[in-house]
Amino acid sequence: MKIKMFRIFTLFISFLLFPFFAEAVEPLTRPVKAIILPEGALHPDGMTVNPKTGDIILAVPVVGDKGNAWLLKIDAEDNVSNYFELPAHPETGRVTPLGIAFGPDDNLYVADSQCLGGNPNHKSRLLRVVHEEGKPVRTEVLVTGITQANGLEIFDDKIYVAETQVDPAIVEMPMTSGVFCFDLSEFKGELQVVRRGRYRTHAPGPPPVLHVLPYQKDPHFVFSFQTADADRNGQQKVGANGIGLSKDGLLYVANFGDKKIIEVKLAKDGKTVISSRDLNDGKGPNESVDGLKVCPKGYLFFADYVGNAVCVTNPANGKTVLIAKNPTNPDAEAKKNGALDRCSEVCLRGTKLYVANIDLEDNNAPHTVSVIDLSEIDFDALLK
Repeated sequence: MKIKMFRIFTLFISFLLFPFFAEAVEPLTRPVKAIILPEGALHPDGMTVNPKTGDIILAVPVVGDKGNAWLLKIDAEDNVSNYFELPAHPETGRVTPLGIAFGPDDNLYVADSQCLGGNPNHKSRLLRVVHEEGKPVRTEVLVTGITQANGLEIFDDKIYVAETQVDPAIVEMPMTSGVFCFDLSEFKGELQVVRRGRYRTHAPGPPPVLHVLPYQKDPHFVFSFQTADADRNGQQKVGANGIGLSKDGLLYVANFGDKKIIEVKLAKDGKTVISSRDLNDGKGPNESVDGLKVCPKGYLFFADYVGNAVCVTNPANGKTVLIAKNPTNPDAEAKKNGALDRCSEVCLRGTKLYVANIDLEDNNAPHTVSVIDLSEIDFDALLK
């Protein structure tokens, strides 16, 4: 009787789990190599391509520890070198760069997430790394008062910054997050007379520092939404994360905890929301949506931190495909061969997808950026 009951129980469990196994998805490919980062580059995250040189600029935040943080450069041959050292916040002693992007003025804009660095009390900032003759020369503070600055993207003359949580306190679910939008014109310093050699000329002075007001009181806060994470009982208390914009100006915002991507249609002013929609209502092979990038064809490539995977979504129909996935906590040898390790950001350069492995949990060496070759994948056919 015990054997018979055991068999019945086994069949019942198998029946319950059958849909799960039936829907299991195999990744399209796997990383082909790893870029090994220098010692001390512990948590690689935000990436962007320098439009002038084709180099990838990589943000390596100081997470929890005090000190300055480096931006690194990955050249066309995937060699890594120091690019620029970001000075720490004068009050907190930390700087935690996440999202980064070049503006039309050839300067680099940086979201400094002081909340991830350990201080949630509206200390996060928007920074600008000023470039002269193509070289980074100094840092300017543009915006203060943000709670948790995260993803950053620039479209035309607008800077969009994800605010991962509006309340610095530990909040109950559902939680509110959203997106700030700033005009580049807000950060032009007044002209002043300067001496250059024997001559005097005019040059812009330091930009004004803008301090944002709390949620719903500041006009720069243009879009908000709530994260419930109902499927996991609020375990993933992370809201707005990666953001991207299409060539037509559609804004895409990652809702990390709810595993969704939100498409936001904006008016011509780039600030007024006309409509918004969830692309696939959190249904797909991914377990979260972290950093994302929009490719020239309009597909959305994104990192899945929770699932330790990389995916792509077609916003036209919401179809999401798993590109690569690895078990969490890979050993050193697997990481040297390109294994993903709690990936948080992606960057497209040619036919290669670069994936930053932020590894916030184990933080074990080596610290890497994984590289995936997309040249043999027909995304048009896969995403129909």
